[in-house]
Amino acid sequence: MTTCHSSPLGLQSLSDKDSPLPPSIFLGTVSTSNGWWEGIKGRGKADVGGQPLRTLSVIAIVLLVLVLLPSHALCAQITIDSDEQFRFAEQTMEKGDFLRAVVEFERFLQFFPEDKKVPRARLLIAQCYMKAKDYESARKILNEVLNGYKGTLVAGKALFLMGESYFEQGLYDEAERYFKGVIATYPEPELRNSAVYRLGWIQMQTGKWHEASETFKAVGAGSPLFPSAQDLSAKSLGGELLPFKDPTTAGALSVVPGLGHAYTERYKDGLVAFLLNGLFIWATIEAFQEDQEVLGAVLGVVGLGFYSGTIYSAVNSAHKHNRKLKDDFLQGLPDAVDVNFFATKERHIGLALKFTF
Repeated sequence: MTTCHSSPLGLQSLSDKDSPLPPSIFLGTVSTSNGWWEGIKGRGKADVGGQPLRTLSVIAIVLLVLVLLPSHALCAQITIDSDEQFRFAEQTMEKGDFLRAVVEFERFLQFFPEDKKVPRARLLIAQCYMKAKDYESARKILNEVLNGYKGTLVAGKALFLMGESYFEQGLYDEAERYFKGVIATYPEPELRNSAVYRLGWIQMQTGKWHEASETFKAVGAGSPLFPSAQDLSAKSLGGELLPFKDPTTAGALSVVPGLGHAYTERYKDGLVAFLLNGLFIWATIEAFQEDQEVLGAVLGVVGLGFYSGTIYSAVNSAHKHNRKLKDDFLQGLPDAVDVNFFATKERHIGLALKFTF
């Protein structure tokens, strides 16, 4: 704690004897409009020679105010409590102001680098970045945690969150690699069960319904995820019964323009494709019959482009149809993984450190 000292400052009064100016110059009034002393003598004002005295008078007033102020008005004390700072950062995160929460957690790390909540603070910073969709910044923090806490449970949580960041981005191959790394490296039951559970979700996302069902069965019976995993093990098999459309079949049917779109239940698009392609075919034939070879060639090339586009569109429609079916199906399934468990569920009681300055 720093101590604020104040010391009196003496002012030497100016006398008529000390001043080089006439004594009458000290008989004056204070002008509140410009802050200067204006000497008035009889009917006239002080001449230009009074300017140094007026400046000195202003300085004297300022010094007098500083002397008369109480010492406590010139000093202040700010105390930062480690628990309060951490709690404030958590509350900011809970309010959804994730980037500000990052700043508050980083302030905690700066002032309390030896606090036992430092690992949690780092994990929470990564989570804040993930919530803000800044996955690269999140992974940078998580890599630092992995390198700084190798072989510990903190590193295992960081590895899980690394996989979760890729999962949220839809990069399932990368996510699967990290979750398998958690299972192979860290025996902590809840961490392992969470990784197994997330692997089941990845398999559902990639259409491996039967494999997903078997993976969910591997979640331990004592885990909070167990009821949800058992439910998903049964429901995931329903993905095999979804009425998916074969993209290859859609493309083959589009040899007759419009049939591929009708196959994927996009009837309006099919009708438009049929009419446009039919119009170009008719116009091309008419042009050649009228001996307008150049026009016929141009119409043929343009029509061929539309025809190829119709086939591609039908194949793409099948993929969109399947993706929508899968997404709608998965949205109806529960996802019980709570990544907050890995950083916010713990509540340690310990010594609160303070900095006063």
